[in-house]
Amino acid sequence: MATYDNSHLAERTIGMAEMEKRPWRFTIEFDDEKAKRNGYNVDDLYDCVGKYAEQMGNVRIGLGTWQAKNRKVQFGAQCPVCATLSKQPWVMQNIKSWRTYEDMNEPEGEDYLQVIRDISPERIYD
Repeated sequence: MATYDNSHLAERTIGMAEMEKRPWRFTIEFDDEKAKRNGYNVDDLYDCVGKYAEQMGNVRIGLGTWQAKNRKVQFGAQCPVCATLSKQPWVMQNIKSWRTYEDMNEPEGEDYLQVIRDISPERIYD
């Protein structure tokens, strides 16, 4: 019976697990029709979110998506931004979807709008 040295597979698996541990991130999608109706341009809304999110330690990684600069600052970077943005009428009146991605809810993320509906329904504009 042949024996195989598979120790390299364990190292590869550990390396893959480390790669998957991305810093926390969130994605906001604004509704173009709502924004127009409310006198906003969605690109301007994304830029406004970015100005705030980026000062708090997040980097823009795509349209409507910000990620903490690193895992060490992720709690202080993401949580205050999401909490503050959820209190802003210009965000909540124009939002279509909002997902947060943290270790416990990867890869699907969590529907942050549903969290707001459950905890602070007065912030939701339907």
